[in-house]
Amino acid sequence: MEQKMLACPVCQSNKAEIAGENVKLSGQFEDKEFLTIPLTVLRCVKCGYYMFFDNTAEFTTDGQ
Repeated sequence: MEQKMLACPVCQSNKAEIAGENVKLSGQFEDKEFLTIPLTVLRCVKCGYYMFFDNTAEFTTDGQ
């Protein structure tokens, strides 16, 4: 599996905090309802943008 460094798509910051784990989003489109798989939600520390990742994503912290 390809590993990438985290980068916010808005401000390119690589710092984020966990806003939620095992979050499921629901919605409705026309006459169909849907529920997503469990997601991890990260919030960019710099600009506040929310990023959603499925359970295949792995996160590490930098000890600096």
